[in-house]
Amino acid sequence: MTRLILALGAFLAVAAQDAKKDALVIRVERDGWGDAGAEDIAKVLESAGEALRVRFPGRAFPPIEVSRSETDPITLFKRGPAGEIRVRLNVEGRHWSQFAFQFGHEVAHILCGNVEYENPNLWFEETLCEAASLFVLGRMAETWKAKPPFPNWKDYSDALAKYRRERMEKAKLPEGKTLAEWFRAKEASLRKDPHQREANLAMASVLLPLLEESPERWEALGALNAIHGDASRPFRQHLLDWSKSAAEKHRAFIRKIAERFGVSLEP
Repeated sequence: MTRLILALGAFLAVAAQDAKKDALVIRVERDGWGDAGAEDIAKVLESAGEALRVRFPGRAFPPIEVSRSETDPITLFKRGPAGEIRVRLNVEGRHWSQFAFQFGHEVAHILCGNVEYENPNLWFEETLCEAASLFVLGRMAETWKAKPPFPNWKDYSDALAKYRRERMEKAKLPEGKTLAEWFRAKEASLRKDPHQREANLAMASVLLPLLEESPERWEALGALNAIHGDASRPFRQHLLDWSKSAAEKHRAFIRKIAERFGVSLEP
């Protein structure tokens, strides 16, 4: 019995060490956040990042350095001197829902490869990243009910859920319009300007149920930019390239997304 207990203890110790090794390493600069402390911000970002990170078993992530932006949130293409990924967020004060929303979006860009190339379908990645923000808020709202980063943060779960609802209610497709119908009229504009936040969020709200019903589908984002294409690549070809690069288990999911947009991936 003693040997069994010792063996079990050793196993649990190794498992805990492996879990810590796989966890995101997030370093938050101390200045620029108003009355929000860097340690508290780090706890929020760890919670947000882990909601997505766990969908990528076995994938190693460099440390993420987070600093304050005076403009839009962004993940820089150029890494830091030690190879760290540099993320900038534009939040001041203890607005944990905003921190989670912005960071969820940026983590999704990281998961998509965070690569720079002439991509007329960048609006689609932006849409998936908005879906990630909504997904993260939903997961955190549930997790923090029972296991918040600090015991006195439990009530913040309601604020996270409320912020998510408000974002989804703010940006909706026109009444009676399907995504496919709306997209046909909007595609040319999106290819010129991929950062149309209300449009991105409206599309994200339509795609979100596909990702919430089977969260393992997030892993497919890792193959989104495996094939770069060029400035003329149609959206259909972008999806075909994604499907070709993704694992077989994710191809049905990609076809479902194509169907939502009214795009056929059949030969």
